[in-house]
Amino acid sequence: MTPYALSIAQRLRPEAQATFAYEYQRYSKDPNLALVLTIVLGIVGGESYYMGNYVRGILMSIALFTGIGVFVTIPMWIVRCFTIVGECETYNDYVAYALALRYGAYDEQTAEFPPAPPPAPPSQARRRPTIGGLPMPVRSL
Repeated sequence: MTPYALSIAQRLRPEAQATFAYEYQRYSKDPNLALVLTIVLGIVGGESYYMGNYVRGILMSIALFTGIGVFVTIPMWIVRCFTIVGECETYNDYVAYALALRYGAYDEQTAEFPPAPPPAPPSQARRRPTIGGLPMPVRSL
């Protein structure tokens, strides 16, 4: 668990902590596995498939096999080797935030919401991916 997820888990009701931990382990991505996939299969977009960004993975595969890969895919692969761990941790923080909204005692009457996830470093500032398959509604703030 990331430090952010641990701080969220400590603020939950005791009866919700076990469910939170189970759901977090179920939906979070392993940064070490993502790094290995990036090094081994990153040139064809293997880590993109793991992170749930199928369109990017397909485009990287097509670019490599059409000959553009030397100019597009290989530089992206080199950069991703250094940024995938941070992206994976950002994704996991988003999962923790979504689960905190689901299992926490947060509503509109109490102005208390879980603290926002830590901001991404400036080099990784981008729109966070949606979590496909999470069986929960996420209330917007």
